[in-house]
Amino acid sequence: MSSDPGAVARQQLERARESVQKIHQAAVRHRDPGLHVLADDISEVALALGHDAGPVQEWRACPVCGAEPGSNCIRRPGHEMVNGMHPERTTL
Repeated sequence: MSSDPGAVARQQLERARESVQKIHQAAVRHRDPGLHVLADDISEVALALGHDAGPVQEWRACPVCGAEPGSNCIRRPGHEMVNGMHPERTTL
């Protein structure tokens, strides 16, 4: 019986992504921007190590329209949106 040696790594990465999202959710719930910063730090380290940190853009405040973490972006004149978000919000 052969097993997939990457299966455990993929499960651990998914667990890490879920944990980062839970940190962002707690930050929204408790209105604690420091938790967003910590979750972003974890995501940046994961990216530096070559791992996809997962979709976290919806948990960031938007620098263009000021949408709070967990909220949708608001259209602003002169600023394009991609998939309902400003591109500046979706990059680490």
